[in-house]
Amino acid sequence: MLTVAAIALTPAAERSTLMWWILSSALAPERMLPLVGLGVALALVDRRYSLGALALFGGGLAVGFFRKDWLLSVLEAIPRATSHHFLTGPISTVIVGVALVLPAARLRSWLLLIAAAVAGSMLAIAIEVSDPSLHDVTIPLAGVIVGFWIVVAISLTVRAFWRIWFPIPARILGSWLIAIGLLYGGAALIPKQKSAFPPSNQSTPNIIPFPGPDRLPPEFQPQDRPGARAPPDGLQQP
Repeated sequence: MLTVAAIALTPAAERSTLMWWILSSALAPERMLPLVGLGVALALVDRRYSLGALALFGGGLAVGFFRKDWLLSVLEAIPRATSHHFLTGPISTVIVGVALVLPAARLRSWLLLIAAAVAGSMLAIAIEVSDPSLHDVTIPLAGVIVGFWIVVAISLTVRAFWRIWFPIPARILGSWLIAIGLLYGGAALIPKQKSAFPPSNQSTPNIIPFPGPDRLPPEFQPQDRPGARAPPDGLQQP
């Protein structure tokens, strides 16, 4: 947390590309939510399943990095997925939320293994598509470290302060994650609404034109020279 605070307090002009990417992508809410949920889920299961899920999370990261072309071709079939990081955030959030919501501990443990692998592969794809560098290994390495750090830190913290009633708020968190993932993914799938009126080719001026001479009242009609208007009958010269 001190490292994140030091990066956030650094002036924008002095931030490197790596620092900018960590703040804008690695620590973005759509990246952190499924990782936080995964960390909570690891603390709810037996230590054996927890270590297995953490290993599958790393395996999913490896698959996402080395088989990214295949994964991208599969995710590209989803409408408008390319404009939302291939919906990696909603997919991870929903599957981790389902693993948290399940009431049966045995079923939750097995689904957690699948959710960890999917979350790892989706995180790798998100790192690849948001990498602003030209194949710089520093940014993918930082993304992997940040991902593992969030999962392990949340899991160890929950285990350290474990209470018997922790599964209840964990299931509530899972339902929130499912709702957030479905809402965000559904909003990404909705096409943009087009305007009912076609745009005009000519821009309308913002000023009201002054009326021409032919539309002015007689007293405001322009004269050719001063004093050209005829004087009243009583003042005319003989």
